Amino acid sequence: MVYLVLLQTISAEEFYILFFKIIVSFFCGFVIGIERTRVSAQYGARDHIFFSIISTSLIILHDKFLPVSEGFTLIVMFFGGMIVFLLIGSVYRLFRENDPGYTTTLSMILAMIVGTMCYYNEPLAIAISVIFLIILSTKKQFYKIRKLKDIEWTGTVEFIAIVVLLYILIPDDFQVFEINIKPIVLVFIIILAIKYFSYFILRSTTEKNLYYISFLGGFAHSEATTVELAEAGASSSAVWLVIQTMLIRMIIVLMITPTLLFYALFPILTTSFIGLIGSFLVLRKKETQLTLDKIKNPLSIKGALIFSGTYLIGLIISIVLSFFEINILAYYIIVFVIGLLSGGASSLFVATAFYKSLINEGNALMMLTIGLSAAIINKIFYSTQALKEDKNKKVYVIHLVFYIIITIFLLTTMTFLTIITSNLSIF
Repeated sequence: MVYLVLLQTISAEEFYILFFKIIVSFFCGFVIGIERTRVSAQYGARDHIFFSIISTSLIILHDKFLPVSEGFTLIVMFFGGMIVFLLIGSVYRLFRENDPGYTTTLSMILAMIVGTMCYYNEPLAIAISVIFLIILSTKKQFYKIRKLKDIEWTGTVEFIAIVVLLYILIPDDFQVFEINIKPIVLVFIIILAIKYFSYFILRSTTEKNLYYISFLGGFAHSEATTVELAEAGASSSAVWLVIQTMLIRMIIVLMITPTLLFYALFPILTTSFIGLIGSFLVLRKKETQLTLDKIKNPLSIKGALIFSGTYLIGLIISIVLSFFEINILAYYIIVFVIGLLSGGASSLFVATAFYKSLINEGNALMMLTIGLSAAIINKIFYSTQALKEDKNKKVYVIHLVFYIIITIFLLTTMTFLTIITSNLSIF
């Protein structure tokens, strides 16, 4: 009878589409749970399939058959109940077996999230399920390689859960003060994914080449890498390499404004390319025992919040300034100050200011260069404060300043060249 009611409210084509989503949900739950079955965990493939399909079905009911308020209430009740059930199970195992089984609990929560995603984006749900299966299957091997801690896996899954829900729940046209938030969230996700990928390789590698370690460390966390390189007395050219990774990351930030990205590509890529080649020639044969322990998991909740908070400073300042008419020179000063705090924050500030038409292309490029130059200069302070005591500070600073001057000169020259060749207006 229920089946007939459903058929009366949706077309046959819609029915088969929804049925396909449930089939995909079944597959995703199976993929996530099969490894748990293999290790005889409390919740196996069947339980993961059940949680995944229930999640998909709830979203279908909410979106297709129930009023918004009732559907939302139903989702909150069921999802809340499922999570409480899992937490009770963890507490029970903690007291009975002295092992709460956090991995299995997290995999069940992921099954709920992936089940939800099956309604919105089936390929992404499948991809996440397969990636998680690979991670779980190789978890012990990675433990043996670098002794990765449980908290790193837990933090990673927590972050993925929050990001997925945010990306799903934020509408495509959601705006705050005429700024579309969805692309900014996507930029954060991409940058954090790159940071985590670099961090993961860094933690699992046995490579000791200084160029390789500095390159990965720069993508994972440029400030922490700079400090640790200085503490270990590593060559200042390693910090030069870290600077290039920071510049490359800024390309991702500018994705929210394709026009500005188009003009900024040449200065940033040219500067980074020369810096990468130059630092390679200096560091290619240098070995190190550095493990960069100061770099923490960028996908932990704390790390992600600090990262996002830093970038949001630029966004908030650009929103506040949109209510005032200020001289362009004031923008230059503001972006320099923000750049001393974070190159990413200054780039996001410029991108949002350009997006809101507060500045033109020429000024945006100039401000971008000023902000990045400030972030590059800031590496001097990070390095000198943490420099190894027996290191010749004067020589180290001279070399580092030399590399920084080269970088800023290249970036500035290429920026002016772009402005001139593209006939961009500054005043």
